[in-house]
Amino acid sequence: MAIRIVVDSSSDIPKNISKDLGIVTVPMPVYIDGNLFHEGVDLFTDEFYANFKNYKDLPKTSQPSPNILKDIYEKVLAEGHDVIAIHLSSGLSSTYQTAVMVRDICSAPERIHLIDSLGASLGFGLQAILACRLASKYENAADLVKHILEIRDKMRYIFTLDTLEYLVKGGRISKTAGFVAGLLDVKPILHINPQGKIDVLSKVRSRKAALRKLVEIMEQNITEPENQIIGISHAACLEEAKDLAAEIRNKLPIREIIIGEIGSVVGSHVGPGTLALFFQKA
Repeated sequence: MAIRIVVDSSSDIPKNISKDLGIVTVPMPVYIDGNLFHEGVDLFTDEFYANFKNYKDLPKTSQPSPNILKDIYEKVLAEGHDVIAIHLSSGLSSTYQTAVMVRDICSAPERIHLIDSLGASLGFGLQAILACRLASKYENAADLVKHILEIRDKMRYIFTLDTLEYLVKGGRISKTAGFVAGLLDVKPILHINPQGKIDVLSKVRSRKAALRKLVEIMEQNITEPENQIIGISHAACLEEAKDLAAEIRNKLPIREIIIGEIGSVVGSHVGPGTLALFFQKA
């Protein structure tokens, strides 16, 4: 079966994995102090986070241009592949809606299968990784899409960050939630809900307590950990990500843990110090 998986760069899939699996990545635009960059092309995480607190304004993100999406879809079709494109949650971005519009003007729209990930970062990236690993078992794209949707609907996204300031400024969470967290000096635990939007899940009083809470939530909700590939994403806090992975392995027989860095698109909204955990629930 000739299928190619396409994602946008907000999937935060480690480059070595996307290269090995042949995943095609659409670069997302980021505007920093009036200048346009494209994630993974001329904007990379090391410089992005090093300069984050020095930017005059909070970086702004947008969906890929229709022309870029169309060029990538058409290139994959011309290579003889059907397209399964998994995009950033429609609850957080208009990328999926743009992709629907673009598909309808492509040369073979019936060969382009679009999925609203209802997620972000490596949690949505896991959908693509698992799709690639499962593809050989399916005779057609439609059946593989059904399996990806089953994975999507089981995926949990839980994360903690140093401050809600950037989510509030970017309009991804209410000012009230940000004010209360700042007033009480708490560390929020957030999640992406079934509608693909960000909600506050819990609050704790320290960073260590937040990391323990992430593990506790996963322990209570994960199904068949011995068969799961889980993801951990971090925004310039790799050592904490490694410590989190070690703590999880001490408590659960996880099959595989993938650690990746939160890119500049997602990072523009959550800021440095964010740590996220992705797994499938029952």
